[in-house]
Amino acid sequence: MDLFLQEGSRVWLKEDGVNQPCTISSVSGGVVIFTTDYGEVYTYKLKTLSRQRVCVMSQESRDGVEDMASLQELHDGAILHTLHLRYTQQLIYTYIGSILVAVNPCVCVSGVYDEAAVELYSAGGRGQLPPHIYALANQTYRALWQRHDNQCVLISGESGSGKTESTKLILRFLSAMSQRSQPTSSHVENAILESSPVLEAFGNARTAHNSNSSRFGKFIQLHFSYRGNILSGQITHYLLEKNRVVRQNPGERNYHIFYTLLAGASTEQREALCLSPPESYQYLNQSGCITDSTINDKLTFQHVLGGLSTLQLSESCIRNVLQVLSAVLLTGNIQFLTAGGAAVSTNTVLGQLANMLCVDSSLLSEVLTQKSMMLRGELISTPLTIEQAEDSRDSLAMALYSRLFDWVLRCLNKRIHGDSSFRSICILDIFGFENFEVNRFEQFNINYANEKLQEYFNKHIFCLEQLEYSKEGLEWENVNWNDNGECLDLIEMRLGLLALLNEESHFPKATDATLLEKLHSQHLRNQFYVKPRMATHQFGVKHYAGEVLYEVSGFLEKNRDTFRDDILNLLKESRSDFVYELFERIPCQNVESLRNSKHGRLTVSLQFKNSLHSLMSTLSTCNPFFVRCIKPNNNKMPGQFDWQLVLQQLRYSGMLETVRIRRRGFPIRLSFQDFYSRYRVLLRGSALLDDMKGWCLQLFHRYNSAESNWRIGKTKVFLRECLEAVLEKQRDSEILKAVTLIQAHVLGYLQRRQFHRLLQSIVVLQKSFRALLCRRRYLRVRWASVVFQKVLKGQRVRRMYKQLLEDQRENWRREEERRREEDKRREEAQRISQSADALDQSESGKASQQAADSPEEDVASSASTDSPEELSGEVLSKVEAFPPDVPADTAWEGEEAWQVEEILRLEREMELLRRRKEETERSLGAESQERLRRLRDAIDAQASRAAQHFLHVLNFHEIDECVRSIESTLPDTHAHSQIHTQTHAQAAGREEEDVDEGLGADDSPNPSETGQSDGQRTSGIRSGDESEEEEELYANERMPPPTQPHAANHSLPSSGGPAYCPLQSEEGEELIPPDEDSEDEDVAMTTRQSSSHANQWPSQQRVSIATSTSSGAQYYSSEASMEGSDDDFDRCDSDGDSLGRRDSVYSCVTLPYFHSFLYLKGGVLSVWRRRWCVLRDEMLLWFRAKQEALKQGWLRKKGGGSSTLSRRNWKRRWFVLRQNSLLYYTNDKEDQLKGALDLRSAREVYECPDRVNGIDVVMPDRTYHLTAESAEDASHWFSVLSQVHGSTEQEISEMNAEQANPQNAVGSLDVGMIDSVCACDAPDRPFSFVLQFSQRLLECRADSAEEMHHWITLLQRSKGDARVQGQEFLMRGWLYKEWSGGVAKQLRRRWFVLTHASLDEYSSSQSNAPKRSSLLLTSLCTITHTHAPSGDWAVAVYGRRQEYVLVFKLQSEAQRWAAAVQDVIDSKPPVETHTQQLLLNIKENSLNSELVEQIYLRNPLLRYSKHSLRTPLLALPYGPVERRGHRRGSLHSEALKMFDSLLQLEGVANPVSAIQGLLQTAWELRPLREELVCQLLKQTSGDAAPLSNWQIMACVCCNFSPASRSLLTHLKFHLKRARECPEDTEVARLAAFSYEALRRVCGRARECVSSQQELSAILRFQDMNTHIHCHGGGVCKISINSHTTAGEVVQRLLRGLQMEDSRNMFSLFEVRGQAERALDSRTAVADVLAKFERRTAEGAAVQTDCRLYFKLYCHLDTHSVHPTSMEFAFMFEQAHEAVIQGRYPAPVETLQILAALRIQYLLGDYNSQNAWPDLEQLFPVSRLRSRLQACTSLSRSNSAHRKRSSFLEGTLRRSLRGRARAEESQEEAWFEQEVCVLRGNVQEKWARLEGMSQQDSMLKYMNIIREWKGYGCSLFNVQCADGVYPEDLWLAVGQENVGVYKRGEAWPLEVLSYELILSFGAPQPNTLCISTQERHLLFLTEQVVDIARLMKTYISLIVKRRVSTCQSISNQGNHW
Repeated sequence: MDLFLQEGSRVWLKEDGVNQPCTISSVSGGVVIFTTDYGEVYTYKLKTLSRQRVCVMSQESRDGVEDMASLQELHDGAILHTLHLRYTQQLIYTYIGSILVAVNPCVCVSGVYDEAAVELYSAGGRGQLPPHIYALANQTYRALWQRHDNQCVLISGESGSGKTESTKLILRFLSAMSQRSQPTSSHVENAILESSPVLEAFGNARTAHNSNSSRFGKFIQLHFSYRGNILSGQITHYLLEKNRVVRQNPGERNYHIFYTLLAGASTEQREALCLSPPESYQYLNQSGCITDSTINDKLTFQHVLGGLSTLQLSESCIRNVLQVLSAVLLTGNIQFLTAGGAAVSTNTVLGQLANMLCVDSSLLSEVLTQKSMMLRGELISTPLTIEQAEDSRDSLAMALYSRLFDWVLRCLNKRIHGDSSFRSICILDIFGFENFEVNRFEQFNINYANEKLQEYFNKHIFCLEQLEYSKEGLEWENVNWNDNGECLDLIEMRLGLLALLNEESHFPKATDATLLEKLHSQHLRNQFYVKPRMATHQFGVKHYAGEVLYEVSGFLEKNRDTFRDDILNLLKESRSDFVYELFERIPCQNVESLRNSKHGRLTVSLQFKNSLHSLMSTLSTCNPFFVRCIKPNNNKMPGQFDWQLVLQQLRYSGMLETVRIRRRGFPIRLSFQDFYSRYRVLLRGSALLDDMKGWCLQLFHRYNSAESNWRIGKTKVFLRECLEAVLEKQRDSEILKAVTLIQAHVLGYLQRRQFHRLLQSIVVLQKSFRALLCRRRYLRVRWASVVFQKVLKGQRVRRMYKQLLEDQRENWRREEERRREEDKRREEAQRISQSADALDQSESGKASQQAADSPEEDVASSASTDSPEELSGEVLSKVEAFPPDVPADTAWEGEEAWQVEEILRLEREMELLRRRKEETERSLGAESQERLRRLRDAIDAQASRAAQHFLHVLNFHEIDECVRSIESTLPDTHAHSQIHTQTHAQAAGREEEDVDEGLGADDSPNPSETGQSDGQRTSGIRSGDESEEEEELYANERMPPPTQPHAANHSLPSSGGPAYCPLQSEEGEELIPPDEDSEDEDVAMTTRQSSSHANQWPSQQRVSIATSTSSGAQYYSSEASMEGSDDDFDRCDSDGDSLGRRDSVYSCVTLPYFHSFLYLKGGVLSVWRRRWCVLRDEMLLWFRAKQEALKQGWLRKKGGGSSTLSRRNWKRRWFVLRQNSLLYYTNDKEDQLKGALDLRSAREVYECPDRVNGIDVVMPDRTYHLTAESAEDASHWFSVLSQVHGSTEQEISEMNAEQANPQNAVGSLDVGMIDSVCACDAPDRPFSFVLQFSQRLLECRADSAEEMHHWITLLQRSKGDARVQGQEFLMRGWLYKEWSGGVAKQLRRRWFVLTHASLDEYSSSQSNAPKRSSLLLTSLCTITHTHAPSGDWAVAVYGRRQEYVLVFKLQSEAQRWAAAVQDVIDSKPPVETHTQQLLLNIKENSLNSELVEQIYLRNPLLRYSKHSLRTPLLALPYGPVERRGHRRGSLHSEALKMFDSLLQLEGVANPVSAIQGLLQTAWELRPLREELVCQLLKQTSGDAAPLSNWQIMACVCCNFSPASRSLLTHLKFHLKRARECPEDTEVARLAAFSYEALRRVCGRARECVSSQQELSAILRFQDMNTHIHCHGGGVCKISINSHTTAGEVVQRLLRGLQMEDSRNMFSLFEVRGQAERALDSRTAVADVLAKFERRTAEGAAVQTDCRLYFKLYCHLDTHSVHPTSMEFAFMFEQAHEAVIQGRYPAPVETLQILAALRIQYLLGDYNSQNAWPDLEQLFPVSRLRSRLQACTSLSRSNSAHRKRSSFLEGTLRRSLRGRARAEESQEEAWFEQEVCVLRGNVQEKWARLEGMSQQDSMLKYMNIIREWKGYGCSLFNVQCADGVYPEDLWLAVGQENVGVYKRGEAWPLEVLSYELILSFGAPQPNTLCISTQERHLLFLTEQVVDIARLMKTYISLIVKRRVSTCQSISNQGNHW
C-alpha cells in the first residue's frame, strides 16, 4: 500500500461507487489527501485505505487511449476519465471498437472539419488516424463495396448532445466523396447541403436544455451509384412537434423560422405580410423568451431564402410560404368573447388572416366559432365555447404549419429524387431522450422512440453478437446488459400504454382522467410503471435512461389530432392555389364516415408506432454504424465537463458493457467464402487448399500466430479490428503491387498498340500517296486514249454515214421503179375487168356461185396443211426466241401467274360464299339456329368417333419405327426446332411474369390442354390458332412409342409426354380432358409441376394422369365452405387443397435449416405438447411426430375381409409411406398397424377412372382400392406411389432425405408475422421462450439453453427481413377468397402476400409456389367492407381488371388486412392520365399561343370527336358505385355512358330533360364531375364542335366547378380562349356566359341540380321569373338567374318597397304547406325552385303549396315604426298570422276584439249585407276546437268509470263503436254551436267599431298585440325532453333572450339571456340543447336548424353592436 501512496502518484479512488481519477496531493501524519481531476478533494486516514478503495492507475489510463476497448481497467471511472482527458485536450472523438463516442464541445472547433480533414480521412483507413466523425463516414462509405449491402448510421444521445451537427458533418463528407467520384457536382449534393438551414429553421427550436433542438426526427437515405457518386436521396420525417406552434414552456422558443422571418423581412415584405414585432404575437410572447444570443436570426433568414431557391422554388412559391407563416402568427392573435357562445372580437386580425389565406372572413369567423353538422340533410351550426373556439384556432395554426412543413420536405424529396438501383447509406437523426420539469405527450413519444433505438442497439451489440458466438461454438462468457424489452412491452403490448391510449381516444366521452384511471388499474403492479404518490394527474415510466413523469392532461386531444372538416373544407375552397395544394390530399372524415368505417382514423401515437416499426424494418436490412453523442453539461458552455451528468449518460446507454464486449468480442465476422474471397491475395504463393477452414488457419498463422485477435467457428471467421486493420493494410499493399504490375502491362500493351497503330497509319499514308500518283498517271493516259479513240471513231462513223446514205438512195430508186410496175399491172387488170363485163348474165351468175364456194375450200386446205410437226416447230421457235442466258423455267412464268390469279379468284369466291352463309344463318330464327347447331354437333361427334376408331385401329408401332428410322437419316433439325420452341416458351414465360393485376395467371395456357408442364415447355407450346395437322405433327414428335401395360422399367423420353392423350376406357368411351373454362387452375398446376419425374412413368400411368385431371373439377365445385378447427392451437394452416401436385412431393420441399423437438403451449391448451418443429422457408411448422415418412395422410380403403359386408365397406385409415412400404393404421398416432404393402413388388399403381379420387394398387395376391379426400390429395398420393413403384433403392434413399411436408403439419406460423421473441425467466420453465404474433402468444420450451438461444436467433427476424420475389412484404397469411364458380359463391383458401406494390395470391406458402394471380395496387384501387351471408367479415379489394373478395372470421383480422391494404393504396402517387399531362403542358405554355395551338392540333384527346370513348379521360377509382341505394356499374362505365349521352344530345331539339339527367348523374357521382368537364373540354374544341356542347358547358358551369385546381385553371383558359372569337358568334357568347357563371359558382356550392326552368333560361340567355308572396295576398314578380341569392332578392324588395332604412331584418321564407323555413342569405333562389320542381315531380306536394314568402325575420324595433309606413303593414299582417295560427296567448274576449278589428280593417263599418270572410282568417279556430276536444275527452273519461264490467266483450265493442260515432256527430254539432256563438260575439264587437278608419283599426290592433311581453319573439313548438317543464312548450327566440312558455300561456316559465347561454346545438337529431353554467336544457323539435340559425343571427347582431361600441369608445379616448 505504501509503495504507491506517494505524493504525486496517480490512483483510482472509489467514492460513492465510482472510481475517480485522483492525484495524491500529500501524504503526511497518517493522512492522505486526494485531489480528483474534477476538482474535488478527499481526505482519508492512511489506515482506513485498502486495495478495494485505492488502486494504481495504469499508464494507458494516464495518457489516454483512442480506443477504449484497449483499456486495461474496465470500470465506469476509466471510461469517464478517458473522455474527460480527451475533452480537455479538445479531442472530442473516441472509439469503442467500431462505435464512435462524440462529446459535444459546445463551440465551433476550427481546423477540424475543413477540406484538409476531408482529404486526410478520405485517404486513410480506420486505425491509421485519430478518431473522427469523418473516419466513421469514410468507413461507412467504403463498406458499400466491402460488405455488399446497405449501410446505416445511427446517431443517438440526449437533447443537446450534438446529433444534428454530427448528421451535417457526415452529409458534408459523403457529398465531398461523391463530388470526387465524378468531374462535376450534381444537384443532389447541393440540394442536400443547402436544405439543411431550411430544415433546421422549420424543424428546430430552443428548449430548456438546447438552443437548437430538433423537434422532429429525420431519416436520410442517400442512394449511391457503383462509381460512388450520389444519385438520389430521400428524407423521411417522424412526429413533428406541432403543439410547439401554439404553446411553449417558460424559457423556450417557437420554431426558428418565425423569428428569422420577423428579423430578416424587408419593409415591403412586412407591409405585404402584415408583420409586427415578435412581442405582439401570442404564439411568440407567451414563454417570455424571444431572442437567443447564440442564433443570428437575420442571417439565418438569408440562408433559408437561399435554401428555398436551391430547391428551385419560384419567387411566387417563396412568397406563398412566407404568407402561410404570417397566417400562422396572425391566427394566434384572434381573440374571442362570450355572447351566446364564442364570437371573434378582433375583426382586424381576422380580416388580415382571411387575406393571407385567401378565404372569406365571415366564413372563417363561422368555422372558428361554430361547429357544423348535417342533420336530416340540413347543415346545422352549433356555437362553441371560448375554450373550444381557441382549440379550433390552435388546430388551424398547427394544421397550417404541419402541412407547410410537409410541403417543404416534399419539394426537397422531389428535388433529390432519382435512381436507386445501387446501394444506399441511411442516416438517422432523431430526437434525443428528454426529461423536463413538465413532460407531455410529445416527450412520451420521443422517449418511446429512444427506447426502440436502444433496443436496436442492444440487439446488435449484445444479443445477436453473443448468440453468434454460441452458435459458432466459440468459448464465450456472456456479458450481461440492461435489457429494456420489458419497458417496451409496457408501452407496446396488447393492453399497454399505447393500446389504452388509442382505445380511450376512440371514446367520445373519454377524458384524460379516465385514461389515467385505466393506466393505474392496468399497470400498477408493473415494475416499470410508476404511480406518483402526490400528483393526481401524472404517471411515470422507468425508461432505460431514468424515470420520467408525464403530465396526462392533453394526451387524448393531442392523440386524436382533431381537425374539423368544416375548417378543412374552408381551406380547400381558398382562392390561393398554394393553400389549396397544402390541404388537397387530406380526406374529409366526418362522423358518419368514421362510424361506417371499420378501422376509423388512425391516431397520432398509432401512426408514430407504425412508422417506427417501418423504420426498424428498414434498419434491420442495413449494416449499422453507431455514433453515441454525449452532452458535457446542461448549460451548453464550452470547456465545462459535468462528470456526474456524463456518467449518468454512460450508464444508461450501457457504455461499460459495450466496452467490455468490444474488448472481449470479435466484431468482424465473415464466412469462410467471403474471407477467402477478400484476402486470398495474401496467400498467392501458397498452394490452394480444398478446405476453406484450413486456408483461413494458414492465413491467420502467417499474420498472427496467437489466437488473441481471431477465432475460427463452424462456418465463420471472427477477428478484431486491429487484426482486420493489419490484413486490410497488407491487402492494400498486395493489391497495389498487383495494380502496379497490371498497370505496367497495360501501359506497355497500350504503347505497343499505339506504335502499331502509328506504323499502320504510316503505311496507309504511303499507300494512299502512291495510289494518288498512280491515279494521276492513269488519268493522264486514259485522257489521251479517249482523245485518240474519239478521233478514230469519228472517222469510222462519218464513213459509215456516207455508205448508209448511198444505200438509202438506192432503196428509194428501187422503190420508185416497183411502184411504177404496180401501176402498170393495175391498169392492165382494170382493162381486162371492163372487157369481162360484156359476158352473159347466166355465165356471170355461175361465176359468182363458184366464187362463193372457193373460200371454204381455201380454209379447209389451209387447215389441212398445218401439221402437228409444223405447230411444234412454231412453239420451239417461240422458245428459242428467248435469250440464251434466261433459264427454261422462266418461259412458263406467265402460266404460273395465271394459275395464281385463278387460285386467288377461287378464294375470293369461297370468301363470298362464306359471307353469304353467315348472313343466311343470321337471318334464321332462334329455333332454326338451335336446330342447325344440334345438327352440327351431331356431325362433329360422329366425325370424332370415326377419327378415334381410325386412330385405334392404326398400328403406331410400325409408324413410330419408320419415323425414327427417317429421323435418324435426317440432320439434327428436331433439336433445332426444340431449341427454337424453348426460346419462345421462355419468352412467353417472361411475358407472363409482367402481369397486370394477376391476368398472367388467368391467361396462361392450361397445361392439361397443351400437354406440357412448366418445367418442360420445349416442344409443346404453340399458339391457339395453329391447325390440327400441325398439332398432330408436334404430338408425333413428342410422343414415344407406347409400352406394355405392366412394364414398369420403361420410361418416357426426357422431353416429357403430354399430360392428356385421346385414349379409351374399358367401355370404349373417350376420356375427355378437363374443361377449358374451369375457373380454378389447380388441376392445371398439378399437371404443370409433374416434370421432375416424368421420365420414370410408364404409359399406363399417363392414362391415369388424364383421368385424375378430368376428375379435379368435381372437388372444386363442391368446395363451398370454410373448415374451422375446434382446437385453436393445433389447427393445420397448410393449404390442403392447393399443395397437391402431379410431381413428386420432394421436388418442391427444401431441407429445413433447423429442426428439433419443442414443447408447445398456446391458445386454449392448458398442457404442454411435444411437437417436432421445423423452420423452413420462413415458416415455422410443427408436427405430431418427426417427419421420417415420404408421405402420410388419411385415405379411405375398401375392406378386404372374408365377409361380403366387410369387403364392401370403406374405412378411413392413416397411411404412411416409408421407404418402399405403405403402412396403414387405425389412427394418426400410429399405434395400431393394420397392414403393409411392398410397392416394389406391386404389379401396377394407377388411378381408377370409375371412382372419384380413386387409386388402385395391384398386388400379386389382390388389388387394394383407395380413395382420397380431394383431387389434389389423390394426385399427390398417386405421384408419390408411382415414383416409389418405379424407382431404384438409391432414388428412394434420396427421397428419404426430404422432410417436413406442410400438408401434414399440425400448425404453421409465418416468421414475418412474429412481433417479438423473448426468453422466459420463470424457474419452473427452464429453457422456454415466448412468441407473440397477432395479439396471441405461443410458449415454447427447448431441451437446452443453447438450443433455445438458437431458436430465438432464427425467429428474431423483423418483418422487413423477409422478401417475396425480391420485394419486402408487409403482411401475408392464409385467407379465404370468394369465387363465383357456379350458382352459389364458393370459398377458396389461398396464401396471400401483401407487398408495397401488389396483393399476390399463391397456391401454397412455400417459397417456390407459383403465383396464381396478382392485383396491382394503385391509388385508384378501393376497399369496401361487407358482411358475408355466412356471418363472417368480407373485405373487397377492387383493381383495374379484377377484384378480390376476402372473407375473415374475425373482425379484427379483417380490419388489420383492410388497414394494411389501404395504407399501401394511400402511399401510391396519384395516377395521371394522358389528358392530365396535356392539360399541364398547356398550363406551362399558356403564354405561347402558337405552341398551345400545336398541342390542340396534334392531340386528338383535345379535339372534337364523333366516336365513342374507349377509356375515360381522367383516372377514376375502381370498383362499383351506388346510386340511390342501388349498385350500378363502375365509374368507368358511367363515364363512357356520359360521353355517349353528349353525342346523342347533338341533334336533339329540346335537350333540357336530357341535360338535367346528365347533370344529376355527375351530381350524385362526384368523381364524374371533373370527367364531364374534361369531356366537354374535348367536345367544345375546334371549329367542328356543335353548339349543343357549348350549351351543356354553360349548364355545367352554372351548377358546379371542378374540384381540381389544375382542371379549373385550364377550364378558365379554355373559356377565355373561346371568348376571343368574334363577339357576335354564339360560341363567344356562350363562352363568356360560362366564364362568368364559373366565376360565381366557384365561391359557392349549389345544393342541387338546376331545374328545367333554369336550364331553359340558360339555353335562351334569359333570366327566369318567379313570384314572391307577402302576407295579405300580395305577390311580387321578380327575375333571377342561377346565382341570385336570397339576400340579393331581399335587398331588391327592400329597395322596391322603400324600406332600406328599416332596423328590422327581413328574409325570404320557404313555405311548404304549414311548414316554413327561413332561407339563409347566401342560399341560391334557383336551388329552392329546383327543390320545388323535384318535390312536384316526386308527387310529394302540389306546386301551389310550395311558395317563397317575404316577411320579417328578426324584430329589432317594434315600437318606433311609423303606422303609415309599409313596414308597419308587414308587422300588422305578420302579427295577425301569428294570432290565427294560435301563437298569441290571450283570452277569448281579446281574440274576439282582434277579430272584430280585423273585419273593420278589411270591410269597414258593420253592414248586414257584407259577406263575412272565413272565420279561420279572423280567429284561431284550432284553439276553439282543441278546447272542445279537451272537454269531451274529460266527459268520456268520467263516463268510462261509471260503466259496468258485466257486459260481454262483443256487445261492449259494438256499443262503443256506435257510441263513438254518436259522440263525433255530437262534437261536430257542439262545434257548430260554438262557431255561431263566436260569430255573434265578433259581430257585436264589430258593430261597436263603427266609424273607425282602416288605419285606426290597424293601429289599435297592433297596440293590443304589443301588450304581450313576448311580442317580437319567434315562437317554435317544442317538447320538454328532461321533465323540467311541461311537455308542450313554446320556445320564444327574441332579441335579448330566449323564453320558455307553456303552450298557450302568456307568462314565461323561464327566460334565458344570451349572456347566460354558453352554447347551444343539437347533440342528437331533433334535439336542441341550450347550455348554461348551471344546467343543460333539452327540447325535442323538428325545427332545430331554424331555432339555431335565428339565435345565431341575434347573437351576431349583439356582437356587432358591442364591437362598434368598443371601437367608438377607443376612438373617443384617442381623440381626447
